[in-house]
Amino acid sequence: MKVVDLFCGAGGFSYGFAHPSQNRHLAIDIDSFVLETYAQNYPQNRVLKRDIAMLHSTSINSALEGLPDVILASPPCEEFSRANPDSRSSAAERIYGGGTARLLLDTIRIIGDLEPTVFVIENVAALSASGGKRIILKEFQSVGISDVNFNLIRCHRHGNPSKRVRLFISNLRLDLPRRTPPSVMDVIGDLPRLGIDAILDPGKAVPNHDYRPIPKDKLKKVRKTRRGRGAKHFRVSKSRSLPNWVRLYPDSISTSIIGLSRYIHPFENRLLTVREHARLMSYPDSFTFTGPITSQYNQVGESVPPLISCLIAQEVSSYLEKSK
Repeated sequence: MKVVDLFCGAGGFSYGFAHPSQNRHLAIDIDSFVLETYAQNYPQNRVLKRDIAMLHSTSINSALEGLPDVILASPPCEEFSRANPDSRSSAAERIYGGGTARLLLDTIRIIGDLEPTVFVIENVAALSASGGKRIILKEFQSVGISDVNFNLIRCHRHGNPSKRVRLFISNLRLDLPRRTPPSVMDVIGDLPRLGIDAILDPGKAVPNHDYRPIPKDKLKKVRKTRRGRGAKHFRVSKSRSLPNWVRLYPDSISTSIIGLSRYIHPFENRLLTVREHARLMSYPDSFTFTGPITSQYNQVGESVPPLISCLIAQEVSSYLEKSK
């Protein structure tokens, strides 16, 4: 199958669709750091650094050497994030405004132009609220597409090690199999210890599993932070704040892994590493992240969990086989 991955990020959404022996996959993003990570993990795929708002569909057709069978897309959702002070405005103000949410319209434009057999757009669940669903249906109808499904997927119900609720807009109805997710320590417990604890537990090197020192004043707060509580908070508005640096429970599923957030180890007084974030998002250790450390955390937290990508890819492959 020929696949185009718009706003590809590090490549979580591509994971289930990429095959090591194929070179029929085109990934597009504007961020050099994520493209470096993507290219490192998918050397057989082609990557393009482009602003999708300025990208013409013919350029995609030319780079892919034909029309795609599948278009994946994860357009930015900053205006719909709970951490955004403007998230209470109407969907119309956000989608048709001057922010990144407008890129959803470019995604629909490209899907309409290239007419893939299957399209799947991933975004936050809030996108369909406050009039968002009506706008999305109207925009798809304007490009000649009337078969649109809004699949709300709770990733942890399908085995993802951390809570994550996402909307997958597609011309397919996605019915993923249920699986019980593992606990935090089931996922990260076998990783080598770090810092002073590493003396007691020397282990093999694992990529992206590096100790990050914490300033003394913040370390005091970390030591006092109980499980389920945050050592820091960031203010969303005058009356609302969200916890950060949350200490995870060892024997239950992890809270949502978000790019800008950090998490405290259940037993050790330190922040989780990029590798621990990645494991809690179902990435295998063979998938490595490059670029500045902040970018690496964001690459993990802003991606589609590979496990979910694989389950969606199975549904898509089955549909494509039946439609031949």
